[in-house]
Amino acid sequence: MSEPASLYARFTLSHERYEAFMNSAPARPAAFADWQAWLDRRSMAGDAQAAPEMLTEPGAATVADVIKAWREDPWTGTPPVEYDELRRTLRIAMLQASENYHEMLHLLTPLRGAAAFSDPGADDFIVILDFLWGDNEVAAYLALGDGRSAFVEQCPPAHRDEALGHLRDAMSYMQERER
Repeated sequence: MSEPASLYARFTLSHERYEAFMNSAPARPAAFADWQAWLDRRSMAGDAQAAPEMLTEPGAATVADVIKAWREDPWTGTPPVEYDELRRTLRIAMLQASENYHEMLHLLTPLRGAAAFSDPGADDFIVILDFLWGDNEVAAYLALGDGRSAFVEQCPPAHRDEALGHLRDAMSYMQERER
């Protein structure tokens, strides 16, 4: 992967849980023991180790602060976060996330914390894939459920299709804003 990948996340949260997630402290990278196993499956330059500096703490006080910073960064192309209270669904799209696995780790970490707030039995997920540059190769796919998040090797076609559809909508939104 040499061009920025895109990120899409979908979480199922009641309004109260959504508010609690957004006001919570961001998850810490060290809270997840599976980073190295994920990196081991990637084609990377160097030694592909989850070095201690990769597991540094985020500087934001709340998840809302993290997302606000993403939205204010013109590079990421992050349209508004969409929380649909009727459907109890939070969707986050980032058109230009990163091509760097170290940076991906820091994008994924605060979102993995949503697992603690998701509705029981929800089919929630986070995916980073090559949307803008055409081949839709998946760099990271995480399934969230039962209060936990885990890397999964294969992204289900329904989740890939949902992510691609939402990213197309995000692209249209950004293009309309530019006009």
